[in-house]
Amino acid sequence: MKTILTLLFVALSLCGFSQVGQVFPKIDGFDLADKPITLPQKNGKYTIVAMAYLREAEPAMKKWLNPLYNEFVNKGSGKSDFDMSESYDVNFYFVPMISGLKNAKMDYKNNTDKGFWPYVMDTDKYDVKAMQKQLGVENPKIPYFYVLDKDGKIVDVQSGTFTEQKMEKMAEAIK
Repeated sequence: MKTILTLLFVALSLCGFSQVGQVFPKIDGFDLADKPITLPQKNGKYTIVAMAYLREAEPAMKKWLNPLYNEFVNKGSGKSDFDMSESYDVNFYFVPMISGLKNAKMDYKNNTDKGFWPYVMDTDKYDVKAMQKQLGVENPKIPYFYVLDKDGKIVDVQSGTFTEQKMEKMAEAIK
């Protein structure tokens, strides 16, 4: 009985990370300025993809976006010549795969700083359920964060509530 419980625990703990090592599925869309985007990016950089599948995931997603943007995208803001903190050169995209996004696009545009528009991807033509299955999403009510290597392979996955430890794991995957 103890062996069965141990195996069950190991299997369940690995389920959420079954997508690590897989190539991220191709997604085509447009940013909020209507410029085309294709994921995964093939430009020699790591990519962070933040995905929300249901409106219930938005509050947790919002708690991630500023720290992610400030850590990985907002290069040099407020840094001095003596700042020894890590500098990243990554692609970053927020992909809300929420049904009815087309209707809410104007709300997103009106409530999002124009500097952030290139990082928000509209993907209204995708089968959300199929994407969830392909990426191993177990709970669509929480956000998911994928770190892709330069070839588009998933090297780290984080989900749920923001923590510094999760952010550190993402940073380690990029180094």
